[in-house]
Amino acid sequence: MPANKNKLLRMGVIIEMMRKNAYPNSTSFMKEMARRDVAGVCKKLSQKTFHRDIHDLKEAFGAPIDYEPSAHGFFLRDKEWYSEQLMVEPFDMKGVVLGQKAAESLMPEPIREEINTAVRSMLSRKTTGFHESAELDMMQIINPLQLPISTEIFCTVFKAWEARHKLQLTYCSSQGTRHEMEFEPHVLAWQSSIWYLKGKASETGQAAGANSSVSVLAVHRISEAKKLSVSFIGDKQILDSVKKGKLFDFPRYPEVRLLFLPTMALQRVRERFSSSASSIQEEADGSLLVTLNDLTEYQVCELAVWAWGCVKVLAPEELRQEILSFGETLLQNQQK
Repeated sequence: MPANKNKLLRMGVIIEMMRKNAYPNSTSFMKEMARRDVAGVCKKLSQKTFHRDIHDLKEAFGAPIDYEPSAHGFFLRDKEWYSEQLMVEPFDMKGVVLGQKAAESLMPEPIREEINTAVRSMLSRKTTGFHESAELDMMQIINPLQLPISTEIFCTVFKAWEARHKLQLTYCSSQGTRHEMEFEPHVLAWQSSIWYLKGKASETGQAAGANSSVSVLAVHRISEAKKLSVSFIGDKQILDSVKKGKLFDFPRYPEVRLLFLPTMALQRVRERFSSSASSIQEEADGSLLVTLNDLTEYQVCELAVWAWGCVKVLAPEELRQEILSFGETLLQNQQK
C-alpha cells in the first residue's frame, strides 16, 4: 500500500477529477496539479508518474478505473467507490466546511440540505481542520439580493444540468415575453445574486442541432421546467467563455482608460484594481489613470456609479460618448 503522503494527495486529485467527469489524462492531471501546486512538487511530475498512480490505484486500492478512448481519459466505473486511505486531510475538510457555508447562502432547498447532510456525514469521521477555538457560526456569508426562485424548478434544472439532459422550458424574458423552448443546460452559474443557465436553445420539437443558439437564461424567470430523456454532449467553448468571465456575450472594449479624480478616496481605486490585469499611474494632480482590458459598456457604467461620478472616461471615444449619454439620462430622470 503506498504510504508516501504526496502520492496519496496525487491519487486523491485523480479520483476527484474522475468524480467530476473530467476524464483525467497525464496532460490534464499535470495542469491541475500545477494549478494547485500540491506540496510544491508539481514540477517533478511526469507522464510516468501519472500512469504509476493509476496503476497503484487499481492494484493497491482496488479502484474500478477504466479508460474512455472518446474522452481521452480515465473514469470510475462505480462512482460510489471510495477508500478510507484516500479520505480528505483536515486542511481539505476546512475547504469542505467553508464550501458548506457558501452553499447555505447560495443554494435553495432541498439541495442545501443535501449538502449539509453530506458534510455532517464527513464530520462524523473527520475533524473540521479549524482551530479548536473557532466558532463557525461567527462567520456569515451575506447574500443581500434573494430573488424568489421555485424550489421545484431549480431542482429540475439542477438535475438536468447534472445529468447533461435537455430541458423543456417555459421562459419569461425581461420584457415579459413568454417563450417555449428546448434547452441544453451546459453551464449553471451564479453571478450578482442570480442563478443563470448558459447553453443552447431551440424551438420545441426542432431537429437536434438545427438552428440552436447559445443563450443565457435567468433561472428565476423559468415558469415551467421538465427534464427530458434526451442527453447532450458538453460544449467546451461555452464553459471556457464563462470561466473567462464572459457569461454574457456583450461587446467588449479591448482597452479602456479611466481617470479617477482626487475628489474620491483613491485608496479604494488602488485596492479595487491591485490584483487585476491593469495598470495604475498617479498623475501630477493626485488623480489615478487606470488602464483596463476587455471591459463591457455595462461594467464601465457600474464603475462610474461606484466612483460616485468622480471619474473621466478618456478612451475609447465611442465609450466616452456612451457614458455621457448615460449621465445625461440619469440627470434628466432626477429632475422634477
